[in-house]
Amino acid sequence: MGGAWYRRLSMPRFPDLSAARALLMAAFAIIVAIIMVACAPAAAAPTESSDVRPYALPPLEREARYLVAVYDVEVNPVRVNLDVVPERERDTRLFVDFSRGIGDVVTNELFDLGRFRLVERQALSSVLVEQDIGRTDRFDAATVAEVGRLLGAELILVGAVSEFSLDRATAGGAVFGLVGGSTVTTARIGVDLRFVDANTGEIVGIGRGLGIARDAEITVDGLSQAVRLLRAGTVRESIVAVALRNAIRDAVEQASLGLPPRIR
Repeated sequence: MGGAWYRRLSMPRFPDLSAARALLMAAFAIIVAIIMVACAPAAAAPTESSDVRPYALPPLEREARYLVAVYDVEVNPVRVNLDVVPERERDTRLFVDFSRGIGDVVTNELFDLGRFRLVERQALSSVLVEQDIGRTDRFDAATVAEVGRLLGAELILVGAVSEFSLDRATAGGAVFGLVGGSTVTTARIGVDLRFVDANTGEIVGIGRGLGIARDAEITVDGLSQAVRLLRAGTVRESIVAVALRNAIRDAVEQASLGLPPRIR
């Protein structure tokens, strides 16, 4: 009896062939799936003219529109990645120019929405200079409210860029040493916007938007031109413009939904 028990323990144990076969089949299926995804043709880049989405909110009658002053938009260098453009486009004034330029674009987008009356941006700049308001304290809630009152605005729109990146990558990747697809440039821009009551300093509306646009044809020179235009407060129909305008439109509409009706 004891010897039989010992022999049973000593007998070699063979693996379950059906389980091993199932594992091999699963591994093969995964490899085939990876090859099919990697070798698939890159998706067509969206057309730039139709990529800027229309506003979903309807315009308001003039009497129902708040009077708004748009601040410069804060741009934190840590949140910006423009490594694909030449270094000459990333000089020391880049972020100051972006702050003003994106503020100008926000103003234009608010005008297109048709739900606000707008204070001229030059008037805002003049007040900031006259009151000796520096960059470090201009976004303070009390300062924002005071500037709004000086301008006669009912609301102040302040904002920040939460993400700004331009990336170039080869779509399709490499499989067994074979490279497929084309170089696709992607612009990702995130914007946070807040409406502040000029009388109380209270935040009455918050919106966040992320715009993404891709192009397989744009060159580095084209990206550089888009960056220069944005620094000047101008956008043309590049992927930078599309991503930025869609992010702003998303944020503006979200922030607008939180506003109480204006008392006429």
